Amino acid sequence: MMCTQKIEIMFSILKTVFWLGFFVFQPSSSSDVATMEVTAKAGDLAMLPCSLKIPPGKSLKDYNVYWQKPVPKNGNELVVIGYHYGQERPDWTDLVYQNRTTMDQRNFTLWISPVKVSDQGQYKCLILNPEKNYEAHLKLSVVADFSKPSIEAVFNPPCAPTVLTLSCSSQGGYPQPEMSGLINNESVKWDHSSISDNQTQLFNITGNYNWQCNMTGEIFVQCSVGYLGFEVSSSLSLRTPECPPPEQPSSNGIVIVSIVILTFFVVMIVLTIFLRHRTCRHPRSSQHITSHQPVATSEMTSQQLSNGASGTRYAQPCRT
Repeated sequence: MMCTQKIEIMFSILKTVFWLGFFVFQPSSSSDVATMEVTAKAGDLAMLPCSLKIPPGKSLKDYNVYWQKPVPKNGNELVVIGYHYGQERPDWTDLVYQNRTTMDQRNFTLWISPVKVSDQGQYKCLILNPEKNYEAHLKLSVVADFSKPSIEAVFNPPCAPTVLTLSCSSQGGYPQPEMSGLINNESVKWDHSSISDNQTQLFNITGNYNWQCNMTGEIFVQCSVGYLGFEVSSSLSLRTPECPPPEQPSSNGIVIVSIVILTFFVVMIVLTIFLRHRTCRHPRSSQHITSHQPVATSEMTSQQLSNGASGTRYAQPCRT
């Protein structure tokens, strides 16, 4: 009798070791359950391994399998996919996962395609059989690639020395990103902000930077957007604009100005001559002229005196 009990105990131990050789057993206590982390890109295929295998001599018909996603807000759990003794139960699957999930029937690996940003979070693989229950926990992180950053540059004023105003933008990524950059291989900190779409949860990011430019020549600008270990960047090569030389008046302008000045002087000369000849044609009044006649002297002839006595004197012609 004692021998029979010892044999049964040894058989039970060997059976336990045999099962542990095929399964990764994780107790249901939340403090002891290890969590595997998985990362997938939005729109691609997400693979969530359960880390358990069906031992020889067993099949999926021997198990009830549940992939569930806890919902922290209300404490419920969404059924991602379920099998009842080898038969898939689509009626158990939550609406948000219908027609997007499958399971590898050899190792219980869950496939989600196409994966969405809303799929991220904690998952639980639960395998039940009459002998033992097994549980595996996973954390799914979803990333969405941002578009290649677009860089715009404006010089103000448009000649050196100047302020270079830069803007950088990228769209459609997840999770919330950070923006960094370089100017001439020196790190700069962009003043950036990001907003999220309420439906897709995808982010758009925009950044600005003002750089005091006191140099001429080539300027190298780089803008990078980083998110969950991924990064996308763009670069731009600029040349500082130089101040143009002062504009010189054209030869046609000089000729026109010279003609105008010459014409002005010619007109002034003509007017002066015209006014002078007009004055000469209209002699002063006899009274005015008589009042300026010289007094007769004894040397004047009688003929001259007689002519002077008449009180008539003719104006002398103008000398030109």
